[in-house]
Amino acid sequence: MIELISEISNWALVIIERTGYSGIFFLSFLDRLTVFLIPAEIVLPTFGVLVSHGKFFFWQVMIWVTLGNFLGNLALYYIFLKGGRLFLEKYGKYFLISKHDLDHLDKLFLKYGEKIVFWGYFIPSSGRSIVPIPAGITKMKLSKFSVYTFLGSMPLNFLYVYAGVKVGGSLDKLF
Repeated sequence: MIELISEISNWALVIIERTGYSGIFFLSFLDRLTVFLIPAEIVLPTFGVLVSHGKFFFWQVMIWVTLGNFLGNLALYYIFLKGGRLFLEKYGKYFLISKHDLDHLDKLFLKYGEKIVFWGYFIPSSGRSIVPIPAGITKMKLSKFSVYTFLGSMPLNFLYVYAGVKVGGSLDKLF
């Protein structure tokens, strides 16, 4: 597991070294769009380590991370808004999702949608990765989705990047 984390971090570092802030945007965008393939829990602290070594500025990293995250979430929302329900009604059984489950999701999002989207981004890893999917399937209003996505994703993004800054400043003490 440590080797996988190291490989992902090294891969992210190579991309960022070659592309700068646009690489931070690109990796943040892919983190949200690909759901599980580029984990924010590894990539965002890597950005913070680079901040601690003077390669980037903290608030500029936060702007690019936020923009990339937001647009990745928006793209995923839009994909599921346009074709998610139809796809899941047809192939959901292969993912253990029934028509009844989709109907229940509609009711749940009608009643608690904003809260689910906002608080869903506080869940590390896969929890925060899937938030745009039910929001798109249930056709949540884009304006509400956008506001709650932006506000909900900021604290954990900040925490991960800041943790990387703190760890990066102590790396010389560890090795």
